[in-house]
Amino acid sequence: MNGDIVKIIDENGIEREAKIITTIKEDGIDYVVYVINRDGDNSNIFVSRLVSGVEFVDIVDKEEKERLDGIVKNIIKKAME
Repeated sequence: MNGDIVKIIDENGIEREAKIITTIKEDGIDYVVYVINRDGDNSNIFVSRLVSGVEFVDIVDKEEKERLDGIVKNIIKKAME
């Protein structure tokens, strides 16, 4: 799955290509970390719950978002070392 390109619909209803960076399992929940290139110069990294191995579900719980933010920042930091 890592490196795969998938099509997703963003928060504005626009279809975008997302490149999967990695999948992680935290507290028994599967997550997918992916990047969307917004305009050629800027990219955004996102994390979603991964349901049934194929469906990306937005994370709405603030504490869950904050916890995953730290995990993803750590993954990126280690990749940059």
